[in-house]
Amino acid sequence: MNEIIIRDIRSVDHKLVRMIEKLERRNLGREASINQWLIPVIIRYGKFIVAQKDGDDPDIVGVCELIRSYKSETCAFVHSFYIDKAYRRKGIGKKLLEEVISNLKKDGFKEIELTVDPRNKAANHLYKKFGFERIDFRKNEYGRGINRDLMKLEL
Repeated sequence: MNEIIIRDIRSVDHKLVRMIEKLERRNLGREASINQWLIPVIIRYGKFIVAQKDGDDPDIVGVCELIRSYKSETCAFVHSFYIDKAYRRKGIGKKLLEEVISNLKKDGFKEIELTVDPRNKAANHLYKKFGFERIDFRKNEYGRGINRDLMKLEL
C-alpha cells in the first residue's frame, strides 16, 4: 500500500471535490450530507483535512471537515470524520485525528466538539483514546431515530 499523507486542503480543486463527494456517498450512502456545493464552502470557510494515498494513485481515503463554533470562537466542531471502508483498521483514523488535533492547537483552538453514533464502537473507541468525553446525548439529532452522543476534547 502507498504511504498515507495528511493534507490540509486550502483551495477548491473540482477534481478533488468530486473525489470527496464520491467517497462520502460510498461510505455514508443516502445519509451523505456533503456534496459538490457544500465541499467548497467548507474548504473556503472552514477547514478540510484529508488522508490521501501518496504516489501515482492519490485517492482520498479519509476526511475531516471542521467548522468554527459560534458559541465559542475557540471551539471547533467536527462536521464529519470518516475513513473509507476499505482502509479502516490500518491506523489511518488515528493518524488523521492526530493531525487534526495538532492543526487546531496551532490555530489557537481550545476545544473540539463532535457528535458520534453511540453504536459506532470503533469511532467511540478512537475518540475516547484521544481524550474526548461524552457531554450530552442528542435524541433524533439528525432525524427520527438518528441519535448522537456529543463529545468534547479540551486542548
